[in-house]
Amino acid sequence: MGDVFIEVLVKRNRKATDVPMKILLISFVVLLFVGGILFIPLLLPLGLVVGLVEWFFILPRFDVEYEYSFVNGEIDIDVIYSKEKRKHLESIEVDTFECVAPLGSHELDRFQHDFTVVDYSALDPARKPYVCVQAKERRLIYLQLEDKELKNAIKNRLPRKFFDY
Repeated sequence: MGDVFIEVLVKRNRKATDVPMKILLISFVVLLFVGGILFIPLLLPLGLVVGLVEWFFILPRFDVEYEYSFVNGEIDIDVIYSKEKRKHLESIEVDTFECVAPLGSHELDRFQHDFTVVDYSALDPARKPYVCVQAKERRLIYLQLEDKELKNAIKNRLPRKFFDY
């Protein structure tokens, strides 16, 4: 009856290394083809295999979206590559969060040392992600909580641990 279900899709911005990495990968395949045509013919099948692997497995991983599904106190995080391939990353129980606050908040000062950072945010400097602290696992999870419904659902679940400033 009182089930809460919210889905949010967050498009990740390109990293600074994405374009140079794509250029490097494509130029490697071109070099294999040119080397196969001009010097060693055995490089042509190798270039074909490397090119197909890049096309189907590596290049789609540069276009990334995250989907947060909030269901009754649990956040499921999936990654979607090139709007085609979906992979479930993890399920997190919201009650395990010690603190939820925007990045840069003073509430997070005590959690900055010796924690592992897991970033599922948009990587946009203009849009601050929220940091969800799992103190027992020693993890900081960056989530893009711009959707008011999702933010309110987490705030209602953790009223004393959610900070909105």
